[in-house]
Amino acid sequence: MRLQILAVFTLTALAGLAACQKEETPAAPAQQAQQQAPAQTEPAAQAPQQAAAPTSGESLIREPVAAQSQPVQAIQTKTFGEFTIHLTKAKVIGQILSVEFIAVPPKDANGEYKSAAGEYFPLKDFDYIDETTSKKVTLLQDENGKYMANPLDDDGKRVRILNYKKYPQALTLKFPAPPTTSPTITIDFPEVGSFESVPVSR
Repeated sequence: MRLQILAVFTLTALAGLAACQKEETPAAPAQQAQQQAPAQTEPAAQAPQQAAAPTSGESLIREPVAAQSQPVQAIQTKTFGEFTIHLTKAKVIGQILSVEFIAVPPKDANGEYKSAAGEYFPLKDFDYIDETTSKKVTLLQDENGKYMANPLDDDGKRVRILNYKKYPQALTLKFPAPPTTSPTITIDFPEVGSFESVPVSR
């Protein structure tokens, strides 16, 4: 009788051990999954760095904006009254020479542009001298006799710099183009002076 009881107890103990082993074996895959989990989260941790990369591209986009604040690129410069007159272009397109001046008003103590006395210049006195042929060339006029210049006064006979505009103003003039054999010209700006040996771009 005792042997039977011992045999039953032994079988019961063995069955319990087997059950315990079966419950412990699934823990190993769970532990492996936990160990592999950090490796899978590493790319996610790198994601913010990849997302931050476009910020360098944004700075490149803003660079041309900064370039717009650079000073006027003048070929030659003179002063008249309170204004600074920059010659910025003398370019031939087709049979026309386009000349551009930028009139810059004075600045106050804070570095901001301020009002200055307005100026008017008679268009009949604008011309250029072909330095190769010594020929004087006057402004172009349309079929109605209107000068090809801007901005014009109300009578169309003068170009103007307005006194109430607190920013640089462009003056544009159009002449017959010099021949290709004439690389430089002298531009006469009435009352301001002569801009000599100006290179003609084409």
